[in-house]
Amino acid sequence: MQRIRRNEIIIGSLLLLVLILTRSGITRSHFGTEFNLPDASWAVFWLMGLLTTFSAWPVMLLVTCAVVDYVVIHGGISAYCVTPAYAFLIPAYLSLWMMGKWSQSQLPIRTASLLRLMLSLAIGVTTCFVITNISFYLLSGYFSHLSALAFAINVSRYWPYYLLHTAVYAGVGLIIHYCVFHLQRQETERVKKADR
Repeated sequence: MQRIRRNEIIIGSLLLLVLILTRSGITRSHFGTEFNLPDASWAVFWLMGLLTTFSAWPVMLLVTCAVVDYVVIHGGISAYCVTPAYAFLIPAYLSLWMMGKWSQSQLPIRTASLLRLMLSLAIGVTTCFVITNISFYLLSGYFSHLSALAFAINVSRYWPYYLLHTAVYAGVGLIIHYCVFHLQRQETERVKKADR
């Protein structure tokens, strides 16, 4: 039990660090550039739901996002996205976390569980994308000249990029988790054999 708790603290702390590094002014970019990694926030929320059980993690992630955004905006990054729609990042991000949580029964990862994990990630990304874009259209005050259909057509081309970047980060996270899980299991089996 102590090792499980320690593992969860390590996983949660590493995911928080990834969120800070990729969301901050150091590497901030929605889709990345040759010098910057894409923002990993969406993947971090999904992975945190999948890999942790402590119910305070999503709150810590939300607070971390707000603090990082505050710091980088006061450091000179554009505040274009900070409108009344910003509050809708809460249900958007939590939809990713909940889809990760929904997939916890698929751990430890096996070939048969990959389809459910991919489905959960796709649903989470799509839900997050829809919530953030509808709220931004309705509440940002930037699109009064644009019909809802024209806005939807314009932003829908970005959905594959969000899905791709989230899937890549989530895939790397799952590969690391899989390798560590199997190393720990082998170590546990080795210790049990040595104790016999």
